[in-house]
Amino acid sequence: MKNKDTIYDIVVHTVNLIPLGAIGFLAFFSVVNISPHRDPISDMFAIGSIIFLTVMWAINYWFQIKKRKWFLPIVGTVLYVVIALIYLDVGIPFIYDVFIR
Repeated sequence: MKNKDTIYDIVVHTVNLIPLGAIGFLAFFSVVNISPHRDPISDMFAIGSIIFLTVMWAINYWFQIKKRKWFLPIVGTVLYVVIALIYLDVGIPFIYDVFIR
């Protein structure tokens, strides 16, 4: 039983490094912007996006550790990626067009 829990923890931690690395990659390129004309509104959306993705990842991670079901790491990570892509590709441009322009 102890070995099974250890393997589960290793799988969960390894699988959750993928979304966490994506959040870090997104955060790095949101902060490091070499263009001379920075838009404070887009900076606000970038910070909001990073916070939203981090909170969503933390809830996913907590749920995987708490429930300890073997299908949750893969399903949770795939669902996280789908929600993040929909949010970044559809949600942010829609919100920006509706409320800013």
